[in-house]
Amino acid sequence: MSKRSDTDKAIRNIMKWLEQPEFQEKHASVFDEHIAPVCRHLDLSPEELNREILEHGFDGMLFGIMFEDFLSRPLLPDNNNIVDDYLKRRGWRESVHGRRYLQQLAQSTLSLYEIVEVSPGHYCDVRDIVRGGDTIRVYEKMGTQNLVKWDRIAARILKSNDKHIFSGGILPFPREAAQSLLKVLTRSRKQFNKEYERLIDEETRALASVNPDDEFLRDACPFFTSIWLIHTLEGLQAPLPEMVNYEGDALELTESRFPFLAEQLEEIALKLDTAAEWERDNPDEHTWIWFPTQQKKKNKAKNGLSIQSFHNGQHPISGTLELSPGVLKLTTNSRKRAQHGQDELVTLLHGLIGPALSTIQTPEQLIAENERTEPIETIDPEIAAEIMGGYLDQYYRETLDEPIPVLGDKTPRQCASRKKDRAKVIEWLKHLENNELRRAAREGGKPYDSRWMWEELKLEKY
Repeated sequence: MSKRSDTDKAIRNIMKWLEQPEFQEKHASVFDEHIAPVCRHLDLSPEELNREILEHGFDGMLFGIMFEDFLSRPLLPDNNNIVDDYLKRRGWRESVHGRRYLQQLAQSTLSLYEIVEVSPGHYCDVRDIVRGGDTIRVYEKMGTQNLVKWDRIAARILKSNDKHIFSGGILPFPREAAQSLLKVLTRSRKQFNKEYERLIDEETRALASVNPDDEFLRDACPFFTSIWLIHTLEGLQAPLPEMVNYEGDALELTESRFPFLAEQLEEIALKLDTAAEWERDNPDEHTWIWFPTQQKKKNKAKNGLSIQSFHNGQHPISGTLELSPGVLKLTTNSRKRAQHGQDELVTLLHGLIGPALSTIQTPEQLIAENERTEPIETIDPEIAAEIMGGYLDQYYRETLDEPIPVLGDKTPRQCASRKKDRAKVIEWLKHLENNELRRAAREGGKPYDSRWMWEELKLEKY
């Protein structure tokens, strides 16, 4: 029998053994520690929360985390755990490898790890964010398929034949949830240290084999699941972030259509070609780009996304214009820009066009429409990557000198030059890189290479 089969068999056996009535109350009590804070925070009954968990398919990985917590708790007399008791009574049923796996699982602790490097399908190098220490190489086939650099996961690391492996329960932690967890762990550790000092004197601690870091994480295990679940469910129910354009106007795709007589098409085209703000996009087509004569000050969303279109990755544009027989169509990304564009065109083309008829789509409506529509490949992936790369180069070069809320309204360049702020900008760079790696893994193609930003900010060594 393979070692993997041995461990699977051991887990199945102990789960079957725990169906005895004497363990049911302890089992329910541990699981309640994980679930009750979520019910209170989200104002849900346990039954309602369970339906949410099942609906979104979270039950498998949450059960793994909670069940492993149950196995590692010293719930029995003489500070023994469930695994100690099981192996004492039924250990003869397990192979040597199966027994060792259960023993290691019972002695393990859940912690938060950052992925430093990953070889999908083979291994990943991880750093313990809570306890610190050296980078650990963990050999894992399935679990590394969907990991990218700078991901954060809650996991238990065991040792098998001198190699580190993950246990069965792994939770992928979004960055915001990870930050919330670390804050809670920091506060809880202070209280734990006070209690530890009070209960165990110095001589006892010197003789004790108990590691206080492990003891703390064993007690703190429910924080991992409850914080993860609260952030995940709140994120699923949250509205889209505020989206604004370059001037800070609410993002709304607006199309304004002006009717005109077909025989006036060439006269309209001639007037557009001579106007300073309108530049023909293609000499063989009746399409124009609207360039603002005066660039307004950039105004980002305070708690959302600021979106702007650029021509050739450099020059911001206010909209586009398409001329076809009988219809002149202006496309902008806000109502305010649409109104300004309409006023400009009415003045420029006075007597040639009729009143505009506008349609507006919000980001939510656009997303819903895209979900109903089959995607159509309209651009070569390499060309798309080149265009996007040019845009991101320009965008990030500007961003390095702009105040960013998550950096305390300092610029990345300012934070990089100050020792006390350096950790913030490093986290920011990791976040950008992680998002790009995730996008590339999801959509295919090469991720944007952000190494130049680390070099520009003189942070390569980190």
